[in-house]
Amino acid sequence: MKPSAAALQHLAGIEAPAIDAREFRQGWRVRTRLDVLRDTGRITAGEYQAAVEYRSAWEAARLEVATTAQLMRSPGGGADAHTRMLAAVGAVAKLQAVEASIGRFAADLCRACIVRDLPWVEVARITGRNRETVRDWTVLAIRALARAWSGPRRRLAPRPVTDSGQRVARL
Repeated sequence: MKPSAAALQHLAGIEAPAIDAREFRQGWRVRTRLDVLRDTGRITAGEYQAAVEYRSAWEAARLEVATTAQLMRSPGGGADAHTRMLAAVGAVAKLQAVEASIGRFAADLCRACIVRDLPWVEVARITGRNRETVRDWTVLAIRALARAWSGPRRRLAPRPVTDSGQRVARL
């Protein structure tokens, strides 16, 4: 089903189906603001991946909480519900830890762009930033998110030194 002319006018990110030598996409595709940031080179593939995982964690946490609440009310659904609730609590704890480490402002930008996919004007209004610079602020927030999402970088232990002062090769 083709989107209306009004929808196409307001949603420049809608791509028509494409069936040719390069692509086989039968349906209409909506490009998110996150996709546009990646496609224009504003964020790296690693930052994009971290943002997608962040969005997936938000979606999973919301779905698990809603589904688990239904299971808790149904007879005989308690055993699986507890396991699922623990998984949801773990996901929410990771989201809270990551958002605490990047700060409230960056977390607000990430939720607005990555999770809610709001228009830039709306992101600017919510965060109190200029609508011309909110993309730049969001890119910085996504970079901070990518660093926090991957966790602390592990440092390799120093290689032992032999009596002659040579470092022993790593295996």
